[in-house]
Amino acid sequence: MDSPGVAVVTGAGRGLGRGIALALADAGFDLVLGYHRAAVAVEATADDVRWRGMRADVVAGDVSQPGTAKLLLDAATSLGVPTAWVNNAGVSVLAPILDTSPADLNRMLDVNLIGTFHGMQAAALWWLDNGLPGRIVNIASDLGVQACRFLGGYAATKFAVVGLTQAAALELAESGITVNAICPGTAETGMVLAERASEVERTGLAAESVRDSYLAAIPAGRFCTPEDVGSSVAWLCSPSASYVTGQAICINGGSVLH
Repeated sequence: MDSPGVAVVTGAGRGLGRGIALALADAGFDLVLGYHRAAVAVEATADDVRWRGMRADVVAGDVSQPGTAKLLLDAATSLGVPTAWVNNAGVSVLAPILDTSPADLNRMLDVNLIGTFHGMQAAALWWLDNGLPGRIVNIASDLGVQACRFLGGYAATKFAVVGLTQAAALELAESGITVNAICPGTAETGMVLAERASEVERTGLAAESVRDSYLAAIPAGRFCTPEDVGSSVAWLCSPSASYVTGQAICINGGSVLH
């Protein structure tokens, strides 16, 4: 079977990014794994990719800076032909709108939206320059289609990611480049656990009560896993999804219907 090429995954050290990277490795992709601070974790992900028989390169950088996308692209072209780019890196701050600081909102915008924008541009321009098709998958959130209290700033950035995804899909479809968003529900990743701890501190509720309230909102009765998201991303990057573009696909056990 021919190799599907090289995939770039940002925020690949932990949580959803790790699950995405391993699913793509299982699908036969070589990987470029982007990270900002999780150096030890991303090397562990790279080792697991290599254990699966695929190559992996690791690139450090802040996705909000345009130079990071170039570093990721250069690493991908060094490994082979880039065919997929997954913008997964993200940050969140749990706070009511009236308590959200401009600095926190700006950081979420920089990473969640501007970081996605830089990755999309770098990948799409390379494919257009080389006359090749490609797959872009942006990791948004089900809060990108329906907001909730205490995460308004985060939701706003993810709504913006969905809008950017739709516009890019319309502009790039005739060139054979698909652009989609995956909108995960609540997963017990480091970011969500930090949000939950902030809610415990803010409300005074017991940690188990807060966890139970999150779980009660999910009809499927369990939290989202990195494997759930990874398999969906791998499908969008596969030949089976060549006619899918401009979509925001919720992977959330029915907690938000879209």
